[in-house]
Amino acid sequence: MDEKRYYIDLDAITTREKQALTHNIHPYPAKYIPQIPGSLIDYLCIPANSIVMDPFCGSGTTLLEAAIRGHNAIGTDSNPIATLISRTKCTLLSKEQCSLIDDVLSKLDMFDSADDSVIMIPDFLNRDHWFQFNMQKELGYIRNLIDSIEDIYTADFLRTAFSAIIVKASNQESDTRWRAKDKNLPDGFALAEFKKKVLDMLHRMKQLEQYSLGNVTVKTQDSRFVDFIQDNSVACAITSPPYMNSFDYYLYHKLRMFWLGYNHYEAQEKEIGSRNKHCDNGRGVDAYIESISQVVEQVYCKLKKQGYFCVVIGDSIYKNELIHMDDVYNQIAHHIGFTTKEVFSFDQRKYTRAFTPNLKTAEKKSHIMIFQK
Repeated sequence: MDEKRYYIDLDAITTREKQALTHNIHPYPAKYIPQIPGSLIDYLCIPANSIVMDPFCGSGTTLLEAAIRGHNAIGTDSNPIATLISRTKCTLLSKEQCSLIDDVLSKLDMFDSADDSVIMIPDFLNRDHWFQFNMQKELGYIRNLIDSIEDIYTADFLRTAFSAIIVKASNQESDTRWRAKDKNLPDGFALAEFKKKVLDMLHRMKQLEQYSLGNVTVKTQDSRFVDFIQDNSVACAITSPPYMNSFDYYLYHKLRMFWLGYNHYEAQEKEIGSRNKHCDNGRGVDAYIESISQVVEQVYCKLKKQGYFCVVIGDSIYKNELIHMDDVYNQIAHHIGFTTKEVFSFDQRKYTRAFTPNLKTAEKKSHIMIFQK
């Protein structure tokens, strides 16, 4: 570690590289690019067949990068959409499972003659505000096809594709704007989008077959309580924790949760760092530090002696004040027993589209921090 320093040339990474393999199967706002966890695993020379952990696994970026390098990976997240994507992203399909998927696609052509009894439209608040009736019927038909699949891995694959098209087939303006917009979507739109998404995912899955993937375990769970992971068993933990007062993950996946039958209230309650908690409900920096500290304590217990904990975090604005998150995480990590080995910082504005330019955001940086137990 003393002879070299971690460095990543973010400008040299192409969009195609960022979206390689199954990394791009589902929209997931505010995720980090796969080259960051991938380069950290390579840089730290993690022993072969190690366990890599991500306590905030999101859409599974770290998990997949660990798995394609032959490592076993464990991820947790309180958001069920996140864990659904993560499981699917890291799971190869058999010929039999692909055949089941082909059968579902063939039944899309039968929609026009389908009886109303096979169209399952969930009842939720403001459903007609968020979805045109023709889209409700098409999505309900797709959902029924998926629910008829007994094989859990095939069903998860199809649910992920279904989830990926929900916002497109809704009146929600975009994946990062919780506002309705009249899109005037034509008949057949949701059916066509679902088929297109499934075929793209199958193509991406095919690319994974060149790798001997490590085993991946994903749990929908509060990251502060991970007793199922053995103490002193993890070689490296790599994660991008929720940025404080930045993003409401549950909110932008809310329509997906309605259609998939997940409890968005539970995801909202367990979410750390959200704008809802820190802006709308006034929870301060101390509340964020307390929650994150509980997760970092868990990571410390799970890591082997001299194991690494890598954090990718960006500075935050709270009550119009800039919070230097590298200082916050140094404070948390040192209190628990970690040593800071390296910090690589870069201009957050350059690589983040979703920001409002002003004096404070101009000073914001993102930090790749390497700690050791």
